[in-house]
Amino acid sequence: MTQSAYTEAVPSVFERRTVETPAGRMALWERDGGGPALVLVHGNTASKSAFRALLGEKALAPFRLVALDLIGAGESERARNPERDYTMPGMAKTLMAALQGLNCGGAAVLGWSLGGHIAIEAAGQGAKFRAMILTGTPPCGPGAEEILSVFTPSDLTSVVTGENPPAELVRQYVHALYGNTKPIPEEFFAAAQRFDGRMRRIFSEHFLMSDEVKPQRRVVAEWPKPIAVIEGEEEPFFDAKSLDALKWKNLWRGEVQYIAGSGHAPFFEQPARYGALVAEFLNGL
Repeated sequence: MTQSAYTEAVPSVFERRTVETPAGRMALWERDGGGPALVLVHGNTASKSAFRALLGEKALAPFRLVALDLIGAGESERARNPERDYTMPGMAKTLMAALQGLNCGGAAVLGWSLGGHIAIEAAGQGAKFRAMILTGTPPCGPGAEEILSVFTPSDLTSVVTGENPPAELVRQYVHALYGNTKPIPEEFFAAAQRFDGRMRRIFSEHFLMSDEVKPQRRVVAEWPKPIAVIEGEEEPFFDAKSLDALKWKNLWRGEVQYIAGSGHAPFFEQPARYGALVAEFLNGL
């Protein structure tokens, strides 16, 4: 699938926009609800379309919503300098550049899975986020020993880390991403096919081996601004309850918010419940 052939249908009342960054042009959907901004950052082998159900939730209507495609994903350009731009520090810098370009550098950021790791890295680099929401993101790393001790071993690991995994394995991974409570939209499989496999390889190699990445557990233990952790109880990629044992400087309500009956993407499986929690968190800032 060529970049020019790939498009994602714009949700009702949203606008399709782009923003220039040193790594390339990023695509996004935006809707100005009149209130503070919430920026949504998707995970590995996905795109902004992952948030489609959540974007329509009435609880989030008062907020300015911005759903981004990471460089190399969705409708965004592929990285101009992959060895730099597809690392954790590089993606965090690109995220911060995009938010500055959109005049929402002080927004709250919702990071899902890989998107959450990028948000934590950006916070460690000094990003002026107002707050963070993390889902499907166990703070860990850098370093192979800590990272590998957190994630559950699986045949699907080769998708997360591989540049050219088999197509059938990618489809299995997409099913694991979004759970089994709802049919998986074809656009999620299309987004997985569009995703630049070089990002998976370069990101994982750098995350496992480099000392340039900010220690994620230290960041969340020291970052003074509010962090909400909203997690599916049936998380397939790591032990969700391990999040309870981590030290958090300013964890919303003093505990992880679990959504029963959902897995890695509770905003897709249970958007109303998830959206209500996000709105409660944002309204309390």
